[in-house]
Amino acid sequence: MSTNIEIPPELKHLLELHEEGGAIHIRCKWRSPRTGRECGALFFSLEDAIRHVVTHDPEKLKKYLKYLRSR
Repeated sequence: MSTNIEIPPELKHLLELHEEGGAIHIRCKWRSPRTGRECGALFFSLEDAIRHVVTHDPEKLKKYLKYLRSR
């Protein structure tokens, strides 16, 4: 799996690279504290994945969005 997408170290606990159907995706690894189920949503762009992660953890909204602006 070779790609130019790199998950920032501070987000590796929430996002991972995943190959499906011959394409590289970014997969959300967030787990529900209530059910223990993993989200598993797939994205093509890091920006979209980060915007999605914010829906799971609104307290970190500023931190994640600040990362997006610094890119």
